[in-house]
Amino acid sequence: MNIPISKEELKPFLQRSDAKAWWIVVSAWLGIVGIFVLSALLPHWSTYIVAIFLLAGRQQALAAIMHEAGHKTLFATRAYNNFASKWLSSPFLLMDGDTYIKCHLKHHRKAGTDEDPDLKNYKDYPITKKSLARKFTRDFLGITGLKANLYLFLSGRDLLSRQKRVNYQLARGIFVNAIMLAVLWATGFPELYILWVIAYLTVYMAILRMRQIAEHAGVKDLYHLEPKYNTRSVPRGILGLLFVSPTEGLSYHCEHHAFMAVPTYNLRSLHKFLKTRGYYDDVEMADNYLGVLKQVLR
Repeated sequence: MNIPISKEELKPFLQRSDAKAWWIVVSAWLGIVGIFVLSALLPHWSTYIVAIFLLAGRQQALAAIMHEAGHKTLFATRAYNNFASKWLSSPFLLMDGDTYIKCHLKHHRKAGTDEDPDLKNYKDYPITKKSLARKFTRDFLGITGLKANLYLFLSGRDLLSRQKRVNYQLARGIFVNAIMLAVLWATGFPELYILWVIAYLTVYMAILRMRQIAEHAGVKDLYHLEPKYNTRSVPRGILGLLFVSPTEGLSYHCEHHAFMAVPTYNLRSLHKFLKTRGYYDDVEMADNYLGVLKQVLR
């Protein structure tokens, strides 16, 4: 890779902070609690629709925490990474952080090649508007989510690795979700848990698709080993903040591929640094997520 930054220049971006990491985790959960409180105070179908979309964004925040903690880059303290991945993020999405990161690291090693295990998610882009609309329609209707979870519950295998589930993945997921339901029940609003389930089966699936598209679909050269060609960084904007990239730095995926050891909250600064060095001069960059969609349509 020909990235214009020295080892000395990179060092400040590698600094990890438990305080910044805890704020990412706490803010995600404060958002979840706040959405449930709003739904309880304003019991109306319009509130519930907004809550479903916002909860899906917070579920994406939990997925991001699982991702960063899995890389051991979120917290400076290693034990905090393990705890955040195992108990504060992945099980609420019925996932196992350890299993996830094993698959994900292979994606990092093989990105830019036809051995990338995630290639199937974005290799066919650009696509037509009708094709993209069909994909998102299936997501928003819950078809994608139901199929995925039927496989998860009935196959005995992990959804990502397709290997036999380990580490009591499903049992832990059911346990922590039962705790969430119990807390809502104790406060007198058990029916609000259905918002979490609907968000997970519908909007969250659409957000996952959008994240896959934003990170690798329709890039300059999907089969080039240079990160700026096979990966995309996007300023997150309001759509990112609420939905696709709710944690700081998540949308700067090129920098993440180039330097996995850089924590998420330093990626935006690293992106700005590389931009001033001219790293992206030969790449067409999207200004926001709507711009990404224009790049992946034909």
